[in-house]
Amino acid sequence: MEIKTIKPSPLLEKYILFYYELELNNDTYYAYPSDCNVVCLFEDADVTYSSNEIKITKTTSSTNSFSALNKFTSPLFVNNKGIVKEFVIIFKAFGLSQFITKNYNGIPFFKIEEFDDFFNKNDTFFQKTETAKIKIIEDFLLTKLNEKKDLKIIIKSISLMDNNELTIHEIAKTCNCSYKKLYRLFLAHCGTTPSVLRKNIKFRNSIKKIKSKDSYFKISDIALDLGFYDQAFFNKMFKKLSGETPKQFLKDVSVLSKKEIYFKNIE
Repeated sequence: MEIKTIKPSPLLEKYILFYYELELNNDTYYAYPSDCNVVCLFEDADVTYSSNEIKITKTTSSTNSFSALNKFTSPLFVNNKGIVKEFVIIFKAFGLSQFITKNYNGIPFFKIEEFDDFFNKNDTFFQKTETAKIKIIEDFLLTKLNEKKDLKIIIKSISLMDNNELTIHEIAKTCNCSYKKLYRLFLAHCGTTPSVLRKNIKFRNSIKKIKSKDSYFKISDIALDLGFYDQAFFNKMFKKLSGETPKQFLKDVSVLSKKEIYFKNIE
């Protein structure tokens, strides 16, 4: 299976990476940590979270909902019962917080209460075409957009995390702010700490490199490319976030899109 992703409009590309649609059919799989917020719209489903597991169960009542994943740091087990339509919005690390006012720091999974009015006005959303769905979503999101203060600092900090081996203190200095201020801004904009987000960015970069290699690649070379001078430490970090060694991950996990969507299906 390959997932088709759709780019947001220019009005929202600052905050959103892409959209995609799925139809779940009694699927069980693992999803992996990232630097993004994943927001899912489910049709007629009861969605619950407990101990790194999301249960998505088809219902006969009209229970459409907006559900969001915060940045998580270990594999997430998705357990689906029944046939459920899903529309997914992948927000950038700081994206979702520009549309909501409630602080969800430390909450791994939550329903977005501020979006409750969406389905009151769009009860036939899942019957629309893909193009119509995106227009409806984007029109709605634009009514909620309220960009928080100092977003430029966050965007610059994330860019430095992605492209440099600077410490968090060095990143704060480069952005002309204190470590304490940067820490507070990350909690407000990204829902997590700078160190957690950087760890997830490094993990995603390592997946990209591993999946682009053949079976003869050296883990030590990838570790060095990512600034890890101790391969054992790199392996430990990778296994904590993925549940597997890099070599096992290469064999077991499927790439479902050019946008680096990774799932491990469970038979």
